[in-house]
Formats: sequence, C-alpha cells, structure tokens
Amino acid sequence: MDQIDRLNALRAQLAAHSLDGFLVPKADEFQGEYIPARAERLAWLTDFTGSAGAAVVLKDRAMIESDSRYRVQIKKQVDATLFDIVEGSHQELGDWVVQNAQDGAVIGYDPKLHTPAQISALDAILKSKNIALKPVDKNLIDLIWHNQPGPPLQLVEVFSEQTAGRTAQEKREDIAASVMKNGGVASVVTMPDSIAWMLNIRGTDVPHTPFALSNAIIHANGDVDWFIDTAKIPGDVRAHLGNRVQILPPDTLGDALTALALKSAQEKKPVLFDHKNGSIWFKQVIEAAGGKLKDVEDLCLLPKACKTPAEQQSIRAAHVRDGVAETKFLCWFDREVVKGQLTELTVAEKLEDFRRQQAGFRDTSFDTIAGWNANGAIVHYRATPEDHAAIVPPGILLLDSGAQYNDGTTDITRTIAVGEPTAEQKKANTLVLKGHIAIAAAVFPEGTRGADIDMLARQPLMRHKMNYGHGTGHGVGIYLSVHEQGGGVSKAAMRPYKPGMLISNEPGYYKEGSFGIRIENLVMVVEDGVIDDGRQTPALRFETVTLVPIDKRLIDISLLNDDEIVWLNDYHARVEREIGPYLDATERTWLKEACAPLKKPDAAGPKPRTRRQKTPGPSQP
Repeated sequence: MDQIDRLNALRAQLAAHSLDGFLVPKADEFQGEYIPARAERLAWLTDFTGSAGAAVVLKDRAMIESDSRYRVQIKKQVDATLFDIVEGSHQELGDWVVQNAQDGAVIGYDPKLHTPAQISALDAILKSKNIALKPVDKNLIDLIWHNQPGPPLQLVEVFSEQTAGRTAQEKREDIAASVMKNGGVASVVTMPDSIAWMLNIRGTDVPHTPFALSNAIIHANGDVDWFIDTAKIPGDVRAHLGNRVQILPPDTLGDALTALALKSAQEKKPVLFDHKNGSIWFKQVIEAAGGKLKDVEDLCLLPKACKTPAEQQSIRAAHVRDGVAETKFLCWFDREVVKGQLTELTVAEKLEDFRRQQAGFRDTSFDTIAGWNANGAIVHYRATPEDHAAIVPPGILLLDSGAQYNDGTTDITRTIAVGEPTAEQKKANTLVLKGHIAIAAAVFPEGTRGADIDMLARQPLMRHKMNYGHGTGHGVGIYLSVHEQGGGVSKAAMRPYKPGMLISNEPGYYKEGSFGIRIENLVMVVEDGVIDDGRQTPALRFETVTLVPIDKRLIDISLLNDDEIVWLNDYHARVEREIGPYLDATERTWLKEACAPLKKPDAAGPKPRTRRQKTPGPSQP
C-alpha cells in the first residue's frame, strides 16, 4: 500500500467505527522514546521517522505535527499534498482539529498510546467546538496494517548489583516506603526503564535502550507483580528476583488492575499513578472498577536519576573507553577524509566499529547522527542508504553518537572541520563553545534547577541574535535510557539538581540549508563544598565525564576570554592524560596535536594550568 492507499484504508475504518477522525501518535503502550517495530504506526502511515510527532486523520483532511528539531526532515519525508505539516505540539494539533473538524465531531484514540495529561490538554482545546475524544478498543491502524510485526520476545538479563551499588531488594523497600509515605495501597509502574532500575534487570526489546517492555505493580509491603511474557525470563533472572516478585502474563494486567481498584476502595487508599508518563488506559480501568487514583510522579524517577557512588565510578570508566573509541575514530577520519571517499553512512559505521572493539560494548545508544554541511542543520538527522551525502571537502561534519556499555551510557557530539571553515562557521562554533563552557564551569547552590542555568548556554549566542530550538541538556541513565527523566538543562527543567545526576551539556546552532553546530559532553552533578552566604548553603558543580578533543580548527580565539581558554586547555590536558595511554603511536601523535594548548596569536596567552580535575584516574578500556 502506498501513502494514499493507507489513508483511504484508515478513512474506511473511521466510517466503520462511526468516527470523524483518529489520532496517530509516535508512541507505544509504554510511552517510550524508542519503540518496537510493531508500534511504528506513525511511520507506517506517513513515512515520517522522527522520534516525536503525531498525526490526525479526518474524513477529508489530515495533518502531522512535530517539533523544531525535525523542521527539515519532516518536509523531506511527508507528502505535503496529503498531510498539512505543522510545527509544534499538542496545542498546535488541537488548534488544527478545531479549525478543520466539524462542530460535534468525534475523534477516536487508542487509550494505551496517550497519557491522561495529554488527553486532558487536548480535550480542553477541543471543547471550544464541542469536539469529543473517544477511546477505541482496538487501534485502527492495527486493523489495516496487515504485515505488522509481532511483539518482541528477547530474553531479560540481570544487571550487576556491583555496578548498581544497591540490591533490587533495597530498591523495592525504598519504593515501598514511598508508597506508604504517599498513603497509597500500591503504585503502578508503567515506565520500562523504571522497572529495569527497580529490579536490577535489563533487556533488548527496543533499539538502543536496554530494557524489557513491561508493566509492574509495587505494593506497600514491597511485593511486586511484574507483567511480562514469562518466556522472556530465564532461570538466573528468576533466581535473582526471588519469591517477592511475581511474574505474570501481560494479558492478566487488566484483571490485576481491577482487583487493585477493589482493594483501593476497601482500604480507602489510592492507587499511585503517574498521569504524565502512564497511559490513560490504566486510569480508565481502575476508575471503572471503583478505585481511587492519586497522581504521583513515578517513584523511581528521582532515585534512578541520582547515581550511586558505584554507578558514578562505572560511568567514568565507560567514558574512558568511549573516549578511546571516539579518539581513534577522529584520528582515522582526519587521515581518510582527504581522500574524498567517505560518506555520512561510512563514518557512522566506522565509529561504531571502533566502539565495538571496547570492552562491555552492547549497542549504540541511538542512531548516529552524521550530518554533512546542510544535513547538520537537521537536529536529529539520520542518513539512510537511499538518502545520504558524500563528504567532499570543504565543509563541517556534525557527529552526534553514543554507546551502551554494560557499565554506562554515553552521548557525545563533535563538530569537525574538513578543509578551511568559513568565518561564519568559526564564529557560530565558538559562540556555542562559550555556552558549553559556561555550563561546564558553573558552580551553583543546592536547589538550582536546569531552568535557572539554561540561559548561561544561550547568552553568547543571544548577544549575536542567534539561538537554538532544543533544550541544552537532558538526563542520561546508566546502561539505560540515553534520554532519562530526572535532570536536564532547559526552560522546562524544574527539578533541583542532586548529586549523582548525569546530564548532557549540548548547546548548538543550526543554519538551515547550510550547516549545523553542536558541542556535547556529559556532565555529572557533584558536591563542591559550601557557599559563604550566611547559611552555608551546599554548593554543586558539574564534572565533565566525556573525554574527547574539541576541534580547535573551528574556534575563533578572538571570541574567547582568558578563563574560557584556560578551561579548554585544562580539558584537553585531561583528555590527553586519560586517553593517551590506550592509543597507538600514530594516534597519540594525533591526540597530542589535537589537545595542544590554545594561545592567542597576539600574546603569549594564558599558560595551560596543571590544576587536577576532581576525578579519578583512567580506567582500563
């Protein structure tokens, strides 16, 4: 079926179900960023492969929306004669429905693919035109997608308690205490990465993110009902879990929620449920059975975000190995690119090859973004065999990549000059670097949030009336989600920083049709003494854990102040010290030049300091 045939088939289902429209989100039943092939309904219908978006199909019109990251990509992939292309979110989607649907229209949706918060927000917009949202028992796309893949059936594995720093029993006891503190009878855990963290298990059900798609209920006494295909649980995992974790088939979840609702009514205690992260289906089932819900943020989010000392050590070790792989690649790239034979695909493949040589490598943490020149301006660009660019000098390559090691998750972006960069490119890159350094060098009081410091990264660009359309940083898990809730740097990041949080520092700049710039390291929140403010407020700072050279060829040194030059020289000295021992002679020579101190040409410049970073030494790759 081509795109018009798919639309016509869906519209036939609208008529069969007495609906005027249907919502098709980029989502699965677990509200995950990475979803199994079975859940790629938006891509099947529209050919759009971005990680965020939604479509609405009416009887005579259709639309698709996504955010500014995919401004260029969505225009390339979606037929604009079939779908109105809208940049925005649920607000813009709702506005489009109000403008294009008739008064009193009924829009269907799959309740397992939308959260209560999403449906509530959309319903508030649609009420102005008496447009109703109606849940359906069976997803309409599933009725017409005849070769839809089946559910994933990969085996679950144990996550090392030595790396985790805490046993699964200790975690369950802490979460159970939080259930009791919130006055609940139990908590429904709908996020697979929270279940993986709580049970100290991992899986391979979806690309790039090592968790097993499942749901769980944790009771106030610490017992857990885990709803997952029992064929996926080998004997060592069963032994690891013990007898207080009951493994149940997924198709019994509805009955278990009904029973939990009855218990809630009898004990007059609510079921705890995260309205922002769980699907509205849970809410509908529990409330239909007479249960009471209390909207409480996933109780695993904060403890999962605050890495234990053991996890912090593992993260540092993983980043040394990842730094070795990336540095080997950069040396290779500089040598090979002048031959004019490389493409966006070949560099992504070669970088993955270098990572595969490192101990503990399991997967990439996302599809590598290798954007040459104009493609670098597509924030989440992905080269394909059918559509990719040859890397023909001159130009710049934006390379955003990461790995999943069994002791850590990495995410790094480097922007690489090939040939002589333009003055415009060097200016943009240097302004981005200044913002990156502002975050990396920040010291702040306990209680500071990402929203409080986001402008530090943007200010150098804003002074030149430049900016970027994404957040400055996101949380990162440990051998879990590369985009983890809990910490971040953006105007929406309202959670105060806590020691042990791992987040990205990635300001950027994108000139559509020309080039993209991004510089990304991962940083960890660490304690840094106290602030003499009369209250002895604890101080926090960021420890940079990514160890890879930043391309000096793209720096206009006249735009850096002395402190920024010192920071960069200190960082490069640390990279050379920690990564150099694991390279061969040719690679060490390349690294020495890449990390050589930067000095202003009109003066001796600030001397590189020998200040020791407050981090342990390198770990054997």
